[in-house]
This record gives sequence, structure tokens and C-alpha cells, in this order.
Amino acid sequence: MNRQQLGFTLVELVMVVVLLGLLSFGGVSLFASRSEYSNFIAKDLLISQALLAQQIALGKSNTLNTTSLTISNASDVWSFNIQKAGGTNPPSVSVESDGNVLQVDGVTLNSGGSQTFTWTGGAALSDGNDHVIRFVGDRTFLVCLSSQGYAYEGNGGCP
Repeated sequence: MNRQQLGFTLVELVMVVVLLGLLSFGGVSLFASRSEYSNFIAKDLLISQALLAQQIALGKSNTLNTTSLTISNASDVWSFNIQKAGGTNPPSVSVESDGNVLQVDGVTLNSGGSQTFTWTGGAALSDGNDHVIRFVGDRTFLVCLSSQGYAYEGNGGCP
């Protein structure tokens, strides 16, 4: 006589519940710290905007017009805005700061404050200095802007 199984055993059901619990615990840890996630996104946005500003400046190397990137802090939102003289500007990008701190060269950028970096037609920073931007919260992320105009993540520090 053939008996057909019509349901799950208790062991199978317990194993599914245990596996779902382990997976949900791992998934929750990814989003447990909004502060760290905001800093990570802000770091990536700043690097991408700085590289875009450098590319725009390099593309206009035969003109005297400059390209600038302004970092501003307005009521818990960090904004990155590229301005190119004599052309159409790309849209500004923003990310919530979630109570984190933004420091440029060791100085905290308070609410309402801003810092502007300018690239020359040769795609180097016009002030000729290296700069360190820190996103400080649960975890600190560094962005280095070299005097040559390159932007990169500083792992452990900027030269």
C-alpha cells in the first residue's frame, strides 16, 4: 500500500523557522546603523562628484572657465553641487547627514556652512593644496582631494 505524504514534518518546520531567524538577523545588521550608512553614501557621492568636476574641467582645458564643487550643510542634509562657468550645470546631489559631522581639513562644516573646491582648466585644484574631508559618525570615512585634482577614499589617512 502506497502512502502519500501530504505535509511537512515537525523537524522540517523547525529548521525553516531557525533558518529564517538566522537570515533575518543577518539582514537587520546591515541596516542597524543608519548613521554609518549615511556616511558611506555621502563619501561615495563626494568622490563621484569630485571626479565629475575634474572631468568637466579637463574637458574644458582650452578655456579659462573654471569648474567648482561646493559642499554645503543645510539642516541635516549635505549637498554636493558642481558649477561650471559658461555651461549647463549638472543637478545637485544630496544625502541626509543623520546627525553625523562633516569636517573639511579638520574644521567642522556647521549647518548653513559650505566649502568650495575649484578645478583649473588643467584639472588640478586651483589652490594647489591637498584636502581631507571626514564624515564622522559611528564610523569615520575619509575622502582625499589631491592638489592634482584627484578624489579617492583615504583608508587610514590621506598623504
